Amino acid sequence: MPELPEVETIRLSLDRTVIGHTITAISGSKPTIDPGNLPPVSGRKIAGTARHGKFLFADLDSGSSLVFHFGMTGNLTLVPGDEPDPPYSRAEIFFDDHARLAFTDPRRFGRLGWAPDRAAFIAGRRLGPDALTISRERFLADAAGTGRRAKLFLLDQHRIAGIGNIYADEILFAAGIHPHSVLQECDPVRLSLIATAVPYVLNSAVDHAADFGKFPETWIIPYRACGESCPCCSSPIDRVVVAGRYAYFCPFCQR
Repeated sequence: MPELPEVETIRLSLDRTVIGHTITAISGSKPTIDPGNLPPVSGRKIAGTARHGKFLFADLDSGSSLVFHFGMTGNLTLVPGDEPDPPYSRAEIFFDDHARLAFTDPRRFGRLGWAPDRAAFIAGRRLGPDALTISRERFLADAAGTGRRAKLFLLDQHRIAGIGNIYADEILFAAGIHPHSVLQECDPVRLSLIATAVPYVLNSAVDHAADFGKFPETWIIPYRACGESCPCCSSPIDRVVVAGRYAYFCPFCQR
């Protein structure tokens, strides 16, 4: 599932390819897009991009924004005018240079919509601060004040937006914190380790274009499976269930 690093990687690609392009049409099918809920955007230029958590925004010169959420398998591909649609293309944004931006999504959980005001959209979704911009002080205060378990706290998009299942595991592994640790019971040093791990893991993943094959060998992501060995101590990787999802961890490094 695309998490913050994947979405940021897509945003950086859009910055290089579509800013300044003029939209001529948007097409697609439900549930990915509901054309009836889109205002006329023909003739509007893409003025910039932004991201908050797992949401990607293509800001238009009108002040409104196209909003992308990628669900489990969504992605964006810029297609030259003479090339066929990529597989699983569910919606397309056409530009005046005859290129088009294809929203591909095998499992159809992604959505392309529109927001008249980006800040109001974020507030309406009650999203917490973005995981890459939240201040260390805010993070530590929120973490110290909650009785939630560590992984549940990181996954709560109302607390901190952008972290999903996979990167939550990596953050806790980097911090040496068990996913079931109750944050209120953690001392300030342990909370500080989590606060440090959040930007380290997310920025590193973005630097590697969210390509798992390029991640450091000391990360747990390549070994998130029972039977694998911890890259740091060689102990068997274990897992527990957190909110219906598996959390992978090293029982030695994350006691």
